[in-house]
Amino acid sequence: MEAIRKIQTVENGEIYLQLPEQFWNQEVEIIVLTSPQQTAPPATHKKSLRGSLRHYAKPDLTHKSKAHGKQR
Repeated sequence: MEAIRKIQTVENGEIYLQLPEQFWNQEVEIIVLTSPQQTAPPATHKKSLRGSLRHYAKPDLTHKSKAHGKQR
């Protein structure tokens, strides 16, 4: 199966597509999709969540987990 991918701007509800000879007199399937925006979204800084649950920790249990190694 051969495929052609073209990105065009629709003008007045129409597009123009010139196909190569190997497609002539053939039945073809045409799928039209909107193209994603070409501009990349601005990069966001990801904040680390490390230590964010520390205030929920139970100090009497944390020394036990350190004594046994970091078991999960």
